[in-house]
Amino acid sequence: MRSTIAIILGFFILISISVWIGVQVKHTAETIQVELNQAETLIHSNEWSEASALIDKTFNNWTSARHWWAIILNHSTLDSIEISYARLQQFTQNKETSLSLAELNTLKVLLENIPESESLRLNNIL
Repeated sequence: MRSTIAIILGFFILISISVWIGVQVKHTAETIQVELNQAETLIHSNEWSEASALIDKTFNNWTSARHWWAIILNHSTLDSIEISYARLQQFTQNKETSLSLAELNTLKVLLENIPESESLRLNNIL
């Protein structure tokens, strides 16, 4: 009887931690995406210094999140986001509207896919 309770408790803890991690990853990704949407608006209106400052702010948020995301996520995905941020920062510093917008949308797609790929769903488990 004790072993059954221990197994059920362990399974419950595992599921709870997985759900909590999924919620945290989704919240962080959504927060960064909201700020990137604001940066997109600033780029459209040619407010380059504000856009660059906002992108730097989101990069700092990303850097702090990356430390704990690295424990649970695929490192190639994290590296792709890092590379996309580097490109985006260069494009905004050089005031390249079309390239900045393209890289910004790439970054948003990468961030959008992470919560979907890490959520606790049957198709992700199998």
